[in-house]
Formats: sequence, C-alpha cells, structure tokens
Amino acid sequence: MKFARRRARRLRILISAGPTREPLDRVRFVSNYSTGYMGALLASEALARGHRALVVHGPLVEPLPRGTKRLAVEQAREMDAAMRRQARSADVVVMAAAVSDFRVAHAARGKWPRRGRRTLVLKATPDIIGRLPRRARQLVVGFAVEAARVVPRAKRKLREKRLDLLIAQHANGSGAPFGRHRVRAWLLERGGTVHPLGKVAKRTVARTLLDKIETLWYGQPERVLRT
Repeated sequence: MKFARRRARRLRILISAGPTREPLDRVRFVSNYSTGYMGALLASEALARGHRALVVHGPLVEPLPRGTKRLAVEQAREMDAAMRRQARSADVVVMAAAVSDFRVAHAARGKWPRRGRRTLVLKATPDIIGRLPRRARQLVVGFAVEAARVVPRAKRKLREKRLDLLIAQHANGSGAPFGRHRVRAWLLERGGTVHPLGKVAKRTVARTLLDKIETLWYGQPERVLRT
C-alpha cells in the first residue's frame, strides 16, 4: 500500500534568491554573504516535482537549474517591484532571498575618495514579503536568519508578516546559513506548530519545505491500494 498525492495542476512557484546590493557610490555597495544556493535548490526541487519555477534573484554565485525562468535584479527596491508584479499570478511565493535590510540614504554619484572620514546614514529597504499582494488560496513562505532566540523571533515574523510557513535558521558565526554549509533549521506553520529539523543539508530543507507546501495546497495524501 502506497500514498499518491492528488495534483489537479502544476503549481506556479515564485522564489526569490541571493543577496541584493545597495550602492555606496559607483563602485562600492552594501550586501551580505548570500550565494543563492537555497533558492537554486528550491527551484530544482519544484521542477523535479513537475511545478513551474520563476526565480527573482540578485547577484548569484550558484547556478540556477535548467528549466528555471529567471528575473535578475540588483537592489532591494528592484526585487520588491519584481516580486510584487510576479506575485499576482503565483500560487506559492517563497521569499528565500537575503535582502539587504539597509541602504545608504544618499549614495555618491561618483566615487568617494579614500581620504578623510565619512558618516553613512542608512535607511531601511522595503519590507518585500510584508508588502506583497495576496491572492485567494496563495501560500506565502518566508525565511528568517537569527543569531539568538531563533524560534521566538521567527514566530513573531511569521505572525507579523502573515505567513503560512517559515524556515528559521541559526546564524552560527562560522558561515552558516550562507552558501553550502549545513544549517540548524526549524519549520514553522501558521497555526504555531514548530518542527525542529536539526542540523541538515539545505537540500533536505528544500525537500521538507516542498513536501509541506504540497500538503497544504493539495490536502493530505490520497491512500491508493496497489495490488
């Protein structure tokens, strides 16, 4: 006896991936250590299950799988505009990008000289996932990276952003959760259930997340008797 999942149609899954870059001047920028690996794995897993995958991404280190539709952006405001535009037709939105939280209030038009001191005034970048237009039945999934009190802070983000699912990851100061490092992760559901995933490979996180997305969308697996 096996289980077979009911699939009325393929899902249109919108994924954000990689970092954003916020310019200081024409040659320098503020960014983070994201490589886009998690987003690439999510796209790969979605395609392997027969779904459609569109990835809105910043500057990537990791390649995206063949068959992925892609939109390249650089700054957070560009990712915000692209995600808002594409979310209107998506069944599932997965915000896996590591968006720079801040930008310089006044970037230089040229190149700042090395000499002298400079004071940077930072402004918050758009809250992309919180601003997304929502569709009926649409699932919205977030990611959270925290150095301390990971689960309590992730629960607050899940609630405040009105998310259906959230992957929380621990920033251990030794590289994780960026790149190909194994991550200590938790899967949180809207109802408050927390599933500790332990320290796992990111491919496991992607598979676990797609399993949960399919369960929420299609319902519980249908029991089929195999003779």
